[in-house]
Amino acid sequence: MNNIKQPKTLKSITRKIFYSLPVSLRYLLRKIIYLPHDLLSKRNPLVPPKGKIFIGSGDFLRIGNQFFQYFKKYGNITPDSAVLDVGCGIGRMAVPFTSFLSTNGKYEGFDIVKSGIDWCTKNITSRYSNFHFRLIPLQNDLYIDGKLEKAAHLKFPYDNKSFDFVFLTSVFTHMLEDDVMNYISEIHRVLKDDSICFTTFFILDEESESAMNTNGVKQFNFHYDHYSLMDNRVKEANVAYRKDFLFENLKKYNFEVLKFIRGNWSGLTTGELNEHQDILILKKL
Repeated sequence: MNNIKQPKTLKSITRKIFYSLPVSLRYLLRKIIYLPHDLLSKRNPLVPPKGKIFIGSGDFLRIGNQFFQYFKKYGNITPDSAVLDVGCGIGRMAVPFTSFLSTNGKYEGFDIVKSGIDWCTKNITSRYSNFHFRLIPLQNDLYIDGKLEKAAHLKFPYDNKSFDFVFLTSVFTHMLEDDVMNYISEIHRVLKDDSICFTTFFILDEESESAMNTNGVKQFNFHYDHYSLMDNRVKEANVAYRKDFLFENLKKYNFEVLKFIRGNWSGLTTGELNEHQDILILKKL
């Protein structure tokens, strides 16, 4: 590993302070900051209080609906589809499916954060019986305190070829190499033949690394063989993967990369969707 020093910005300093806190204190701090808003605002029953949201900034419904349009465009989904949301968080991507899936369709989601699963079960499953949320606690230094089973050892609790569409939004961006490779293998196992996986990454190649070091929104300055980290103390806070390594392994696990759509994180001109993270559309072979 070699490190490259970059000028510190207020945002990067704030991020480092936040990451230095224990995970439980990070959750508590968010609840305190948003308490006045959550007490005073009138809320859609399918939108969690801001103090409970741990999945990033932005308008909860707008972002969910925007990605749902991508899922319809690239995922070949129908109202009768069986879909799997890997790292479902607190239901941001699940909500738009509630008005799309028929009673013959089904949504399955799992996540490592108990508060998100509890909220989704109480507020979504109670209204839509074909939506199921499962807690699978796994080791992750961004979201969970303590040592648990590694994602590298997880077998997804679903049958072979049981899903028409699998998606992951901002999941592989918080996972290390062995964990990512196991998830790719498991996604291939549970996905039906010729079906689509939609996923996001931070992808490093010559172009994105050059742009990142000059005008990128994010810099990954801690370099390992196949990936780089934004913060070496909280490794899973943000992880970027080398493009050649990633594409070679996707091919190894019998996925075809149908589309690579650049995000704007590195400062490069983005692809057609102008999202922050890079997007890969994968087809199971």
